[in-house]
Amino acid sequence: MKRKKSGEPKQMGNFKIPKWWECGWRRIACGKKSCILCGQILRDRQKHIERGDDPDDLKSVFEDAGNSLKEALGMIKKDAERLGIDITNIDDIQEPPEQGKFSLYRKISKWRNFVEEILSDAYDTGSLWIETEAAADLSWYKNILAAKTYRQLCNRWHLENGDEYGEVDYEYTGYVLGECFEILKKSLHMLALLASAQKAQLILAFRELSRLEKEVSNI
Repeated sequence: MKRKKSGEPKQMGNFKIPKWWECGWRRIACGKKSCILCGQILRDRQKHIERGDDPDDLKSVFEDAGNSLKEALGMIKKDAERLGIDITNIDDIQEPPEQGKFSLYRKISKWRNFVEEILSDAYDTGSLWIETEAAADLSWYKNILAAKTYRQLCNRWHLENGDEYGEVDYEYTGYVLGECFEILKKSLHMLALLASAQKAQLILAFRELSRLEKEVSNI
């Protein structure tokens, strides 16, 4: 896996990485109106407010999701054109195995569920660390790690099966996974230093994460 040690990648080969990609997975996005992704979210919220709707109502959320999908498809098409990828025959691309078919994904999923149990126990017992930024990062990035691990496994599967697609996404997803591991390890380390009822479990989660990192980096 090609992974940058630090900093957001700006270019991969001849492809310039769009800045909005970073906001698609970070817990705290840039929130700028000029950002394609964040700007669309802000415009959608303002539109609902001006109409007198609750922007957090499920109806509004689903409407915004549909609009975001249209925007995303348009951006994907533009990115594909820049890369010289023909997406008119996208139906010819093979379907990768489901999540559960990958043993590594099952391991990551098991780890994520273990962390979820730790978080739930901390909440139920009123542990103060559950309100920290480290806990918020742990809660967010455990899910991003699982999602991106599956995505990377699919990228590798496509490349190994001759699909002429996914090289840029493979490299970028490798960078995202590297960032997730760094954030998660930092969060677990900080939380494990605290005196809490979950201390032993947090240490165990850190050790298991470090072991899984080696396997994920070899995808």
